[in-house]
Amino acid sequence: MIVLLLLPLLMGIGAGRRPAHEEPLTDAIMDPTAEKALASSTSAAPCEGGLAAGVFPCRGMTLLSFVPLSTLATGATSGSNLWGFRSRSDSREYALIGLDTGTAVVDVTDAIHPRLVGSVPGQLSRWREVKVFQRFEPAAARWRAWAYVVTEASGGGLQILDLSDLPRSVSLAATWRGFDTAHTLTLANVEPSTGEANQSDVAPVLYIQGFDKAADIDHAGILALDLGDPVSPVLLGSYRDSYAHDTWAGVLRGTRASAFCSGHDPCELVVNWAGWGIVIVDFTDKANPVVLSQYIYPGLGYAHSGSISADGNHLFSTDELDEERFGGNSRVRVIDISDLVRPAVVASWLGPTGAVDHNGYVVANRYFLSNYERGVTVLDVTDPLRPRDLAFLDVFPSADANELHGTWGVYPFLPSGTVLASNIDGAGGLYLMRLSPDAAGEPPRDPIVRPARRSPTPRVDGPRPIP
Repeated sequence: MIVLLLLPLLMGIGAGRRPAHEEPLTDAIMDPTAEKALASSTSAAPCEGGLAAGVFPCRGMTLLSFVPLSTLATGATSGSNLWGFRSRSDSREYALIGLDTGTAVVDVTDAIHPRLVGSVPGQLSRWREVKVFQRFEPAAARWRAWAYVVTEASGGGLQILDLSDLPRSVSLAATWRGFDTAHTLTLANVEPSTGEANQSDVAPVLYIQGFDKAADIDHAGILALDLGDPVSPVLLGSYRDSYAHDTWAGVLRGTRASAFCSGHDPCELVVNWAGWGIVIVDFTDKANPVVLSQYIYPGLGYAHSGSISADGNHLFSTDELDEERFGGNSRVRVIDISDLVRPAVVASWLGPTGAVDHNGYVVANRYFLSNYERGVTVLDVTDPLRPRDLAFLDVFPSADANELHGTWGVYPFLPSGTVLASNIDGAGGLYLMRLSPDAAGEPPRDPIVRPARRSPTPRVDGPRPIP
């Protein structure tokens, strides 16, 4: 069946491509050839002769299975971002995917035969983001899990889904009304494969980005929420000096923390991709976050999101508009943050197509990137200064242009090695794939931007104007 799918236009400030929520969602690209190949597939499709299932361009990745939008939820016509986790209760693996109609939960333990658990409806919106928190509750003598969901649709708030009855059912536990709309959210100080706390002395924090930006652009920053009671978050503090599109959050310790974080050790660091640039914030004191630096890199189109390298010294940073505004192919910038006051681009990966780079995450020495019309790209970042194209699976085979169609999100943290991806359109829905053990990729290249002395950009304590 051919499903009408939707184009989620740019989510950022001042870019001129974001329509009102009330506008018809009609900019779809449908791909009947891809849908037919997926519908007829009954087993894993390895990459053979540069194609998976005879349709999807690939190298070094196997397509395991696919769950269409029509299966994920009745009436769903668009996919957005996704997340996953391994349950500590039953060791099963799950995918949670945002849809225009709500959030679906899929049991992906058997990656060849994924099973829909259920879906929770939400406000109609093409933007939906989800993260998972899991902890052991001594009183109940068991593990429990919750999903946190935000959307840009008016009235959405923070949906809190109860995942504790998986794999039987999923339900809405509460809706927190501390804000109306938000663009993204980040769960800090947890293990991304399970959602459980990974810092013995620093509590998990849920950061909400781009909240209520339609009401007040200057206050669409970051909220920090305590999850001591997972269904009743408590506001700890906020950063309101700039818009926040997406963040990376983590903990610094030792000499680096004391050198940059005003005596905070451990230091809770938040990197904010703000569209107009990148802001590095010491968020240890939630009521009084301190801006360490603000950075506008050369060739900035729209600073979108990023992830940190295994050594903690480099950010792999994506830009959602540089391909359109300046031409050229996909570009992931490597930003040296060993000096948090003076970040600097020290290398770049240039892709083989003009497809837009979107969301990416580091797992050990691999960087998994949702690459819109190129599908999922995997880079070898063993040497952060020489990232190389290791593998890809193009689940939007009809084009590789700098348009916002195809793969929105990727989640690479499942212990089994199953990689989850979500497609907006083409053949929209949930994809399960795996990196081949013998993936060789392309030879590494010298840095596009060679390491150089940092520019003497001074620390900026005040907010930078938003264009």
